[in-house]
Amino acid sequence: MKTKIIQRLLLAAVCLCAIAEGSVRWMGMVDFPIYMTDQSIGYLPKPNQEGKFLNENTWVFNDRSMGTPAPWNPAAKPNVLLIGNSIVMGGNPYNQPDKLGPLVQALLGDKVAVWPIAVGAWSTVNETAYLQQNPDVVQASNFFVWEYMNGGLSRMSLDRGQYVFPSEKPVLASWYVLRRYVLPRFMDFPMDELPPTGQSQQENMQQFEEQVAKLSLGKGGKVPGILFFYPGRDEYIGFQKGTEYVPDRKELERIAAKYGLRIVDVARRPEWNLSMYREGTHPTVEGNQVLAHILATAIREAMPL
Repeated sequence: MKTKIIQRLLLAAVCLCAIAEGSVRWMGMVDFPIYMTDQSIGYLPKPNQEGKFLNENTWVFNDRSMGTPAPWNPAAKPNVLLIGNSIVMGGNPYNQPDKLGPLVQALLGDKVAVWPIAVGAWSTVNETAYLQQNPDVVQASNFFVWEYMNGGLSRMSLDRGQYVFPSEKPVLASWYVLRRYVLPRFMDFPMDELPPTGQSQQENMQQFEEQVAKLSLGKGGKVPGILFFYPGRDEYIGFQKGTEYVPDRKELERIAAKYGLRIVDVARRPEWNLSMYREGTHPTVEGNQVLAHILATAIREAMPL
C-alpha cells in the first residue's frame, strides 16, 4: 500500500514538473537574448538572433550585435550611431518598436540608418571598448549620439552570470525562471543589471576622448555628434533641487567644445518629468517616446538630412 502511494506521489510530482516546464516554455519566459563574454568588451549579445519574450516583446540583434534587424551596411545611407546601455537597448520589458533606437529611426525616416550599439549594464568603458574593437563602425559613422550616466567612466561592467546575462538557453526552463525571477525576492542573489557607479578614472576618460575624436573626424557637418546625459529618478529629483548628477560635467563639456559636439541634458528638458520613469532608472514606453523626440529633434538640427 505504501509503495503504491509513493509511486503515485512520484508520478504526480513528475506530471507537475512537466506541466510547469511546458507552461514556462509555452508562455515564452525563456525566449530571451543570449550573450557571449569578451575579454576586451566584457560581454555583448551574440549576433544574428531574434525572439519574442513572453510571446509579446520582440527583440533582435544583427550581425554586429546591434539592436536592429537590418544587417550592418554602412554604404546604403548616412549612419547614426546610437551608443549606450539599457536605456538605449531597452531589454526584455519592451517590445522592439518601443525601444529608443527604433523610435528614433521612425522619427528620422528612411533617409538615415540608426545603428543602436547598446547593452544592458554597460558602462561608457564597455562602449568605448566596443568602438575600439570595431574601428570600421567608427569610420563609417556620419553622426553619433552617445548616452552618458553618472559613473560611466569608473570601470568596465563585467558579465554577471547565467541568470543575468545568459550565455545559453536553459535546459530546465522552469528552474531558470524560479532562480531568475522568484528566488531573488526571498534570498540574497546578486541580480543587479545597472551600470557601475563610482569616480571616473583618468585612463578611461582619455580613451573615451580618443574615440570621440575618431567619431568626430572628417564628418563634414559643424556638429559631428551629441553627448546625451541621462539621470536616474533620484538623480533627476536631486538635480531639480540644485544637486549636480554628472560629476564629470566640466570635463565632458570641455570634450564637447573641443570636438564641436552638442550636449543634450534630459534633466534640463521641460518635457521630461518623474512620470517618465518605469522604476528607479529606466523609462516607461512614454518616456522612451519623449527621449526619442528629444534626440531626433537634436539630430535633425545638427545633421544635414
